[in-house]
Amino acid sequence: MELKAIEKLLNKYLEGETSLKDEAVLRTYFTQESRIPEAWIPYRQFFGYCKEAKKETFPVKQNKQTKPIKSWMLVAASIALVFALQLSGLFEQKAAPFEKQQAELAFQQFQTQMKTVSNHLNRGAQKVAYLDYWNDTTQKLIK
Repeated sequence: MELKAIEKLLNKYLEGETSLKDEAVLRTYFTQESRIPEAWIPYRQFFGYCKEAKKETFPVKQNKQTKPIKSWMLVAASIALVFALQLSGLFEQKAAPFEKQQAELAFQQFQTQMKTVSNHLNRGAQKVAYLDYWNDTTQKLIK
């Protein structure tokens, strides 16, 4: 094949504009042609690698066969888990009145603290708005 045509294909390949046919032409040229310019020797190695890489395969790991767990063992394990959780008191529904009062008091304190934080943030936002006005004014004076 003519060197100028290969050079054009090679430039197109480097720009990412080649089709699959063009790449196949380049691959066959670099793997079959014995005399190529010295500057293109790395491309010969690259296209040769692509050809060899297609032949590689990787072994698939075989999973070890384990004994299947019988369904009655799964049911027994789930029953034991529920029984253990019941004994530990996780499913206890009753809340002590003292704990309920503490929770309400904590919620009220949280609300007051959040209102205080909100007030401080609103004051800060007002001051930032004033700074924006001041910045706009000074920019107009500078221009």
